[in-house]
Amino acid sequence: MTPPSITLGLTPSIVSRYSAFVLDQYGVLHDGAKPLPGAVECVAHLKASNKKLAILSNTSAAPEAALERLYSTLGFAPGSFDVAVTSGGECSKHFREKISTPDKVTKVLLFTWSGEEAKIKTSSFLSSLGNVEITANPAECDVAVAHGSDLVLGDIDDLGGEVEHPLTGLRWNCEYGALDPWLRELSSRAVPMYSANPDLKVVTSNNDINYMPGVICKRYESEFDGAVTYFGKPHKEHFLACSEALGVAADQTCHVGDSLHHDILGANDAGMSSIFVGSGIHRDECMVEGKVDENMLGLIIQRE
Repeated sequence: MTPPSITLGLTPSIVSRYSAFVLDQYGVLHDGAKPLPGAVECVAHLKASNKKLAILSNTSAAPEAALERLYSTLGFAPGSFDVAVTSGGECSKHFREKISTPDKVTKVLLFTWSGEEAKIKTSSFLSSLGNVEITANPAECDVAVAHGSDLVLGDIDDLGGEVEHPLTGLRWNCEYGALDPWLRELSSRAVPMYSANPDLKVVTSNNDINYMPGVICKRYESEFDGAVTYFGKPHKEHFLACSEALGVAADQTCHVGDSLHHDILGANDAGMSSIFVGSGIHRDECMVEGKVDENMLGLIIQRE
């Protein structure tokens, strides 16, 4: 593996070296609310340079929804990206092909997000799974899905609304008090869990840390000996899915991401070059006065 070097932006020599670029979203293109400085212009430059572009994201959203948000809300020019591969999309595909059948309802216990906008996205995700039914009863579910980290989605109440069971303290503080009873009951029946978003944490536009669905899965594995199937980064199959969709070999493709574990490790395993964005999730560990410190970067690379 070539030793890492520090550079400011995508230099002409880097751009000319590759036929395609696979881009992470959060921490690379945007902060969840607005595009990061220079990101829109960088994507436009890559497109003008006739580079093929893919989005590879650990988001529980469908690929089409991820692209639509980039275009309609975050300011990227429509058609900038040739393809998107998301962990949520790959999870849905697996359900339709391997789990859901027309003649039998699969009962799903769903860890998901709160909020009115999230309800629309959750409904769309559930529809994409196939023949499934939501239950908040760990004693009767067939599978569990980690789609979000705010709550467990319950049944329909007498007024037609969905009952929500909040996972208090998890998303903002990574506190497991409200989560563990659910995991304990699931593990007692050896219920398999599927991860629609394996990220552990993200930095928000307000510089807060949000703990993601990946912490639910890791907790289920480490503390309750639960079985989890992961979709998305760092698994090399999802990087290679981007290469295949773009029609470009992995060794002619460069991945850009801000997580050493999810992005850089996965790209290495897939045989792709990678660019690590130091101002993302690891910024407090490797940046001093707004610049990446080479010694600090070397330490976290060794650790990871």
